Amino acid sequence: MFRRLFALIFAFSLLAGPAAAESPEAGDSTAEAAQTIFEPIPWDVKVSPYLPHEECFLPDGAGYHDDSLDIRVETIRRFDTTVTCVYVTIADPSQLRCELSQKFPSKTATVVPTMAKRVNAVLAVNGDYFIYHNEGISVRNGTVYRVKPNRRRDTLIIDDKGDFTIISPTTREAWESFEGTVVHAFCFGPALVINGQQLTDVSQLKLNVGKNKRIQRCAIGQLGPLSYLIVATEGPENKGSKGFTILQLAELCAELGCINAYNLDGASSSSVVLNYRKINALSTGKKRPVGDCIWFATLVP
Repeated sequence: MFRRLFALIFAFSLLAGPAAAESPEAGDSTAEAAQTIFEPIPWDVKVSPYLPHEECFLPDGAGYHDDSLDIRVETIRRFDTTVTCVYVTIADPSQLRCELSQKFPSKTATVVPTMAKRVNAVLAVNGDYFIYHNEGISVRNGTVYRVKPNRRRDTLIIDDKGDFTIISPTTREAWESFEGTVVHAFCFGPALVINGQQLTDVSQLKLNVGKNKRIQRCAIGQLGPLSYLIVATEGPENKGSKGFTILQLAELCAELGCINAYNLDGASSSSVVLNYRKINALSTGKKRPVGDCIWFATLVP
């Protein structure tokens, strides 16, 4: 009975949209209620103990919904380009997890659908491919793989509350001054939105991310407490699309309500996978192997 009541409250909070997400009280009460029902997945557990529920996937690839996880997929057009937007709301921070293609420091890459199936992910998206270089700060599921601060690379931190913090530029002082508990840290970037302020100038960007080119791109952002957005654009190789510049991606993330947003590995590496199937940029049929992914688990047995 209580679980059904929570499900109704949870669904209502999602329908309420940005206003509910912006209310700290609403977000806090949802998280507290969820913790009384669902057992978090320990960070040292590599595979989700709970399989996705087939009946919870929405028709026509529109998303997924159970008592602990809500995923909504929308396709929009911006800048003469088709964009896949995936809205995700979770009940507990342990549902946002990462997976490496192989045990670090292997440089072996794997396609995202394979990694998603390996860990019982409901939804997965490519990460930052930190295994191919040797700089920046990389933390996954609480395990520290590299701490080599580099001013060229903005750092996205996801803490034990599921909140995003972006360090830009990344210095050792800025990293060591972070007071929270780091669960994940990414070193691709650049930052697209920081505390509500979108990127508007690329002249100082040092990392080669084709900043002025219109290409296929991918980003992850936080909308509110335990609420996230994945944005995956098509590129000029997709019929009817021109691709995005970095500034266009930042503009869209801000428009869609991201408090913080961060550029992930893009081009053909961009892979959004739902129910073990790639759902973005399908016209080329490309599935490029990558070094890691971000994934979401259900907590419903």
